[in-house]
Amino acid sequence: MPLGPELIEALSGEITEAFCQSRLRRAESGDRWMALFFPGGRIIFFSWDAELYGLCEAGADEVRSLSELASSRPPIQNAVKAHLAGAQITSSRAIGRDRLLEIVFRREVGAGFSQERKLVFEASARYSNLILLDEEGTVIEAAKHIHPDTNRYRSIIPGEPYTPPPPIKGEKLEDFTGGPDSLNNISGLGKPLLEAIKKKCEASGESNAGEIARQGLRAPFIYQRIGGYVTLFGELLPEADRVGSGNALAAARECVILPLLERHAAKARKKAASRIEKLARANARKIADAEAERDGSAEAEALKRDGQLILANVWRIPPRAEFADLPEWGEEGKEGETVRRVRLDPERDAPGNAERYFAKYRKKRASSERARKILPGLYLERDAISEQEALLECHTDAVTTLSMISELSPPESPPKGKKQRDSLKPPHRRFEFAEENSVILIGLSAAGNHYVTFRLASGDDIWLHAQGIPGAHVILRFASKPGQETYARMIEIAASAAAFHSKAARSGRVRVDYTERRHVRAIPGAGIAQVTYREFSSINADAALWKDISL
Repeated sequence: MPLGPELIEALSGEITEAFCQSRLRRAESGDRWMALFFPGGRIIFFSWDAELYGLCEAGADEVRSLSELASSRPPIQNAVKAHLAGAQITSSRAIGRDRLLEIVFRREVGAGFSQERKLVFEASARYSNLILLDEEGTVIEAAKHIHPDTNRYRSIIPGEPYTPPPPIKGEKLEDFTGGPDSLNNISGLGKPLLEAIKKKCEASGESNAGEIARQGLRAPFIYQRIGGYVTLFGELLPEADRVGSGNALAAARECVILPLLERHAAKARKKAASRIEKLARANARKIADAEAERDGSAEAEALKRDGQLILANVWRIPPRAEFADLPEWGEEGKEGETVRRVRLDPERDAPGNAERYFAKYRKKRASSERARKILPGLYLERDAISEQEALLECHTDAVTTLSMISELSPPESPPKGKKQRDSLKPPHRRFEFAEENSVILIGLSAAGNHYVTFRLASGDDIWLHAQGIPGAHVILRFASKPGQETYARMIEIAASAAAFHSKAARSGRVRVDYTERRHVRAIPGAGIAQVTYREFSSINADAALWKDISL
């Protein structure tokens, strides 16, 4: 129950006030949501998700993130584009003290002629829906179709008259005179709000609950959240937290689009974490196998010794023998001081058996040499995986996390065309500090680290990284030569960013190295973000500083 009918009433008034006569520029939709774009960059966002349903004002970046993650588009999208593009909002109203909102659009279709359309939003948990109606109240299209065989009360099908949900039973607030125990009988107010008013009455000893409710529901309001429910009241209610910036459209974000984005981010993080775990296990197996092969030099020497022993004792080995006990030379050159049992292939003669042992020796030695060559790369790969794991913990949005997944599972063929390649820039963040005339760039994945260090940074920029700990590459750039105080301050902030985006972010103070970008070099043959650096200084950084700054 994210939004109550009392908030729908406030939302309808704000939409009329803020968007009346505004023309719809475009509409975007995705999995159980739709965004309407208006002049000035303002966006009305609808969600008919079963858990996170409601409407609020959204940002363009937020809608873009959800759009990139969408796996399907609702049937109402094309109808809204066809009927509402260029239309103006003329009014908005809440219907029947319920979680129903009607927005009326009008569009000129010819000289002196106009066309009216209505967009009805039903915020009713798993029954939530978005419905487009014509002037006669006939359904043009809906986000979800409701057929007679699934709902005997009403149908929502294109071409059929629109029927609202059954009216809510209960007493009107203006007529209510009962006490706190009777508050649940009031219509038009959500249960969490009624429970909070009841607690307020009990705490203050008030018996006239109706008057308390009526006074609290007169503007100005404090927008607040009770658990996962966003509502409004004249004062802060028990167990409630303030939300928004003084209006309903901003307050509703707390239970609609922000949780949607967080849910997508959590799913993406889980998927990325699973992928990283698989890569780590595969890397650990490769390292274990390579180390075993590297340490097999003693076994290789034993194979060589057996082959040499067979050649030195050819005359002692009878035909078709399965093994032979052959004397070895002692340290002082005396024969027979020790005897070694050597297994033989009865199908081969003595020289053939010796060659078989020499072949195994060569293969074992080659395998050991190969393992010695690949182990450094496997160790660097292990470090890169650990760095990806550390960076994943810092991600708060799904798009960045999914970009990391694409890096962990690269496509079979690179994107074709310059525009497509440019659109797939590795995940990174840019933060501008106008007063200090500086910019901080942060890599958010292995490819993002490489991108900010070797593509975006110049030689004079400052490069920072948590000392000896997997984490982000951070670049500090000054537009002009800073004063000593400004330089020290920005180094402290950039170091805090490096600490925050590292595996030691929760350990308090982190040692961070920094140097000019010209002193940073990629390690040949290593992972994409593996570097070495010189002529550096170090600073103790507090990750909490960056957390406060970036909020």
